[in-house]
Amino acid sequence: MSKGAVPSKNRTESLVFVGLIVLSVFWLVDTVNDTIIKQWNCNCDIGPLEHLEIGIHLLLSGLQVALIVTMSRLFRERRNLEENLTAAMANAVEEKSKSEAILAAIGDPVTIHDRDFRIIYQNQVLKEFMGDHGGELCYRAYEKKNAVCDGCPVASAFADGMVHKSLKKSYIQGVPFYLESTASPVRDADGAIVSGIEVVRDVTERIRTEQEIRKLNVELQARADELTARNRDLEAFSYSLSHDLNTPLTKISCAVQTLEEICAEGHDDTCRYLVRTICEGSERMEELIDAMLVLAQVSRRELFFQEVDLARLAGEVIAELRQTEPERRVEFVAPQAMVAVGDPVLLRVVLDNLLGNAWKYTGRVPVARIEFGFVDREEGGCVFFVKDNGAGFDMRHAEQLFKPFQRLHDKEAFPGTGVGLATVQRVVERHGGTVTAHGEPERGATFTFTLPRGR
Repeated sequence: MSKGAVPSKNRTESLVFVGLIVLSVFWLVDTVNDTIIKQWNCNCDIGPLEHLEIGIHLLLSGLQVALIVTMSRLFRERRNLEENLTAAMANAVEEKSKSEAILAAIGDPVTIHDRDFRIIYQNQVLKEFMGDHGGELCYRAYEKKNAVCDGCPVASAFADGMVHKSLKKSYIQGVPFYLESTASPVRDADGAIVSGIEVVRDVTERIRTEQEIRKLNVELQARADELTARNRDLEAFSYSLSHDLNTPLTKISCAVQTLEEICAEGHDDTCRYLVRTICEGSERMEELIDAMLVLAQVSRRELFFQEVDLARLAGEVIAELRQTEPERRVEFVAPQAMVAVGDPVLLRVVLDNLLGNAWKYTGRVPVARIEFGFVDREEGGCVFFVKDNGAGFDMRHAEQLFKPFQRLHDKEAFPGTGVGLATVQRVVERHGGTVTAHGEPERGATFTFTLPRGR
């Protein structure tokens, strides 16, 4: 700052000196003028020249006043200029300090090159890492080369005025590490590129993490493909097995019916008991096979999404259940319309199982109540629920509900295959939703499932 103020001080002193010389000249001229006028008055017979003397004095006085005013204005302008220059210098120093503090705080090596790739700035991090190379050519100082490096981001920034990045792989004792360079052009007030700033960052950990993630993704995809293939084979096997078992079961059923007729003619109680046992076992096996077929079908079936009125489907299911037991008193509560997006055939399977279970497990309740409803969610889906006041279940065993062939109630009191809820879960998951259950013994149960909301 003091160095910058020296020229201004010298210029001010020069102006003062010139002003003093001019005033001295005016004083000398005025003195000479007085002497000449007096001499003129003494030697001339024409008379005193008072008017000429007054005119000359007025002229000189006017010139002196003009000089003083001009000097004052020049001094004032010079003072304002010096103050503005001082303020500008202070701001420049402050901005420079801020920039240097920012570059030092980045924690990454930073260098600035001029258009000739000469190093004009290095932050302390870079100096500690590579040494002080101010004034040297960057490609010689850093890469020991005689020309600009191939793919240099600074050269690219100079070429098109854009920000450029490059990734360099090197080795330290055989271990790879990666450096990412980011270069940006620096422009002057006219928009011309005058230099380029380059930031170098060690991204070794990031690259290793990305490589590890890609490797894990490949392994996970391979495992997923393997599991998908196994599940496909298992589903195909289950479907084939269930389908193939129906034929011998049909033959067994026909033979048992014939045997039952023969035993009835002989009035043999033992024979009739054995035949009835075979019939019940065959029927049970047929139910299980049908349930396995349904489970396999819902897993293999192609989905056809459309808007479905679940309230209408639920009404159809309840109407069919009432026909099977017209003597039962069951209160069914549901809104007039509940629209969701899904496969109508598979959603009917969901309601068949959930409402069928609610109907079954309220069989011992004098006045049964089944409620089907929904709760809107802002995320774009709906939560549907089926609630009853039936037998309920113990929440300690809730995790077994959705496993195939797992039952929480006596099959004599509440017959079933144990596959229905597993089928419900499979259908809901294929629609991108989830299904949960909550219940209390003898106080009913509530099953909830999520589906996309209709438009």
